[in-house]
Amino acid sequence: MKMSSLAAFAVLFASTTYSLSAGAQDFTFNPFVENALPAAALNNIKNAERVFCYTVEGLAKEKTPYTLNQTALTGFCGVLQKEETDLIAQEFFANTETISTKTAQCTVSPRVMLRFIRGVDSTDVLLSYPCPSLTVFYGGTVKSFNATPIAEALSGLIDIYEERTIDFVSPALLNQLFPVGVALNDEQKELLDAQNKKQPRRNWKAQSQTSPKADESKAPKGWGNINIDKKN
Repeated sequence: MKMSSLAAFAVLFASTTYSLSAGAQDFTFNPFVENALPAAALNNIKNAERVFCYTVEGLAKEKTPYTLNQTALTGFCGVLQKEETDLIAQEFFANTETISTKTAQCTVSPRVMLRFIRGVDSTDVLLSYPCPSLTVFYGGTVKSFNATPIAEALSGLIDIYEERTIDFVSPALLNQLFPVGVALNDEQKELLDAQNKKQPRRNWKAQSQTSPKADESKAPKGWGNINIDKKN
């Protein structure tokens, strides 16, 4: 994130009663959060080596997009800087005034997913608004927290990430092990351009069912009993 964006985030929090101490790692988690999440999930958040940002939305039945934790993956919003990662970890999960212990009376609205990676392990954190909440995904478990106390700041942070979003491309398509959904070099850009220019080819033709003298016993068959024209 650019310093201007990080500053905007800091201003949002500064407008509340919270005090910021970005960059410090010697914090302790909010006991309410610590009791609700596995220690390994918290360790990934506190000591992340990389944090990737993705924009997401609810899944629609008629679409089959890339998915991330049962949400539709719509874009890539960057790799977080160290100061930004520390700030989010502290203000979201250490500050006792950030999360309400009351159950939120609203439905989670997927907007941004942050993936905290440490080694080969990772913890995902979903940012939701207008239902202000933080949902943590780890090892098949899901835990949502009511973030009503920081609703305004959360909305501002989500806006910052959505403004910098670019199209997501499958890392597998680009032959990447580094799980960032963007082309990282000219070779990958050429591969992506070539992929986008491809058009599906359909050479199968069903034999007419109105042929007056068609011998069904001799007609060549394909998958699902589709007749396939054979070229000599």
